[in-house]
Amino acid sequence: MTLSPDDVHLYDDAELDWRRRGPACRTRRAFGVDEDALRRLPGGMGFNWTDGRLVLKPVGFRPEHDWVCEVYDGWDAAEVRVPQPVAPHGSSDGGWSVDGWGAHVFVPGRDLDLTTELGLVREASDAFHHHLRDVPRPAFLDDRIDPWEYGDRLAWDDADPPPHPETCELIDRLLARLRSVTSPAQPIHGDILPNVLAADGLPPAVIDWPLYFRPVGMANAIAVTDAVTFRGAPLALLDEWETGADWPQLLVRALLYRLGPTGIIASRDRLMGSLVTHLERARPVVEAVLARADVR
Repeated sequence: MTLSPDDVHLYDDAELDWRRRGPACRTRRAFGVDEDALRRLPGGMGFNWTDGRLVLKPVGFRPEHDWVCEVYDGWDAAEVRVPQPVAPHGSSDGGWSVDGWGAHVFVPGRDLDLTTELGLVREASDAFHHHLRDVPRPAFLDDRIDPWEYGDRLAWDDADPPPHPETCELIDRLLARLRSVTSPAQPIHGDILPNVLAADGLPPAVIDWPLYFRPVGMANAIAVTDAVTFRGAPLALLDEWETGADWPQLLVRALLYRLGPTGIIASRDRLMGSLVTHLERARPVVEAVLARADVR
């Protein structure tokens, strides 16, 4: 399916309000939540809840949620932890959600300091993706239409640029430098930089998995360009994280993957948070990545 900017779905005010209200009584009962201990978790736009034992989150795209839960339910890699999914009581279809909510066992750990512990992100990413190297591509990826799927298609599948002139200026320059990539594809994590947890005496944990099926180096290319763009990491990191001959192209595509959603959201006047300054922060990174692409 060719994905155009007009196809992309953004949450409207009613959907956002539903997510902020939290899981209803029926959902909480289905997952066996401790009602007295339930509280909102920080982060996650205020949509996530925990009772200390479980974490409940809204399900964005149910086929993806169910697929990820199945992978996690059979997880046997000792080198990296993942959230253990919880099946709801009384599910009539064997799925992993109730009324748009899913749950997993709380994963112990702390957020990494992304100014000093980027090496741990890479170690966790490598272990996580090594375990997924032979997992086949799920068919539902053809039907997902959120802004980040659009960014992925922009980077890889000739999606039309978003109708936002400032974003398109950078996007057009990146698109002009696209060349073929020969590395094989596999399931990857599309946002691993902020989603690695560390805990004393335990292997790292990887959480909040947005799934894509691309060369494995793309996951680290997204992480390192995010670190440079949003976290103030040095541009030299673009070279230090190199994974092979396709690396300059993966950096170009990682920037397209992020700029695509910003262009969509900006064109609909929905920018917020770090997206407000995304273009300003991205410009020097685009210049650095294009310079590296010209050398190869």
